[in-house]
Amino acid sequence: MIQDGYVLSPQPACCYMKNWKPFFPFLMSRSADIIPVFPMNDADHAQCPAGPAEFVISKNRHMKQTAKTTKRLLRFLVLVQFLMLTSQLIAQNITVKGRVLKDDGQPVQGASVILKGTNAGTTTDADGNFSISAANGSVIVISSVGFLTQEITVSGSDLKVQLASDSKSMGEVIVVGYGSQRKRDVTGAVTTVTGATLREVPSPNLLNQLKGRAAGVTIISNGATPGSQGQIRIRGNRSLTTSSGASDALDGPLVVVDGIPFGGLNDINPDDIASVEILKDASATAIFGSRGAGGVILVTTKRGRTGKAVISYDGYHGVTKIMGQYNVMNGTEYAQFKADAAKYNRTSPGNSGYALTPKEQAALAAGISTDWQSLIYTPGFMTNHQIGLQGGVENTQYALGLGYFNETGIIPAQDFQRFTIRATIDQKIGKHIKIGLNSLNTLSYQNNPGGGGVPGGLVRLTPLASPYNADGTVNLFPAEGSIDAAQVSPLTIKTKKSSSLSRTRSLRSFNSLYAEVNILPGLRYRFNAGLNISQSGFNR
Repeated sequence: MIQDGYVLSPQPACCYMKNWKPFFPFLMSRSADIIPVFPMNDADHAQCPAGPAEFVISKNRHMKQTAKTTKRLLRFLVLVQFLMLTSQLIAQNITVKGRVLKDDGQPVQGASVILKGTNAGTTTDADGNFSISAANGSVIVISSVGFLTQEITVSGSDLKVQLASDSKSMGEVIVVGYGSQRKRDVTGAVTTVTGATLREVPSPNLLNQLKGRAAGVTIISNGATPGSQGQIRIRGNRSLTTSSGASDALDGPLVVVDGIPFGGLNDINPDDIASVEILKDASATAIFGSRGAGGVILVTTKRGRTGKAVISYDGYHGVTKIMGQYNVMNGTEYAQFKADAAKYNRTSPGNSGYALTPKEQAALAAGISTDWQSLIYTPGFMTNHQIGLQGGVENTQYALGLGYFNETGIIPAQDFQRFTIRATIDQKIGKHIKIGLNSLNTLSYQNNPGGGGVPGGLVRLTPLASPYNADGTVNLFPAEGSIDAAQVSPLTIKTKKSSSLSRTRSLRSFNSLYAEVNILPGLRYRFNAGLNISQSGFNR
């Protein structure tokens, strides 16, 4: 009888097996058909007929039980191995000491130092030092207001961490005049632009780099000639004047470089700028008085940093081309235009004060049609090269920079060149006194023959005139015989550069000295002094 997978028989319990092995699930042979359900002795074997056992189990059912037992044993072995590996990873904690510094090598006070995944932590003291108990391989998280958070893996008992500034953080510390505040604590309207953002736009001056990067600041280009500066307005035009120069003096912002009022922005090398803060509301007058009525631009230049001396180079070269020419008449169209002007003259039909001159009639008959724009416009270039040196030790940091900028225009002989030398040094005397010196020196040349009126003169000049005489010389007065007879050929910009010279040389040395004393925690006194020397000459 078969019941629940078992074969029941009145015969004594016995078992027949093929290749029988002693009973144990893990030693079961795949060739065995049946296994004993319980142990048997010799007497049992003697009574067993050649028939089925009283209780036998099929091979398939036994293999399932074997698999379950194997899984349990494997789980137990994995658990034992995990416990052994865990015990090997447990190490004895050590005392880790370190120091947290800023980008410029100055200590960060009050920085948070926490062991990742735990509540254990500490803060840095006035010199940026900290001490914490941690194991080798553990991770320490260091954070501070205005800086990017860093995670350091412990590999020894001595650490030195340098935090990078976070310009996007609301906890950023920004300059607001003669001091600094956290950005979240500033009640006035302040816009901050970093030096990295400014350098995204190759430009000879700061104003061109600020376009589109400072909300609420309006910048208008005054010209397209090389070296020309723009007009900047932070609080709008509030004064009635008769010239743009007078308007700039009354409504333009106050520019302050490293705490000292500055002048033209063309004398600042954009590569020397670390950051720019713009004070846009009336609160600026509380710090700078009436000079800040038009807003204030605070420029902070680069300084030295603690560490090995690092030499850097930054340069670019680009080509400038005209975006498009004015659509003007050719010779035939110009002659027809003058004929139509006389034909449809209602005051004096058939007559015009702008009839073709004899030279223009001869040129029309000869098929002459001059495109003056194509003769004058030429591709220009813009190049900039900057070499810097930064370094220092804990108490002394220094920086040196050399710069060269050259821009040529699309009009021949128009160019702008600038040579700059910058040197800074910061010295800490004891624990409470710090002094520093910054020197910005600029020599620039701006050559602008014809000024910004050259394009307008080109479109007004008659196309019915030959640019050159029969002997190959320049036709100096192409509009001879007309009311514009005194107009000189624009080709003289190319052929007579010495006669059309319009060169301005500017020399400037801007020097600032400061002394800072830490009186109490959170209270310090700073003294600023500046010396500004400038000289300019025309056609030198």
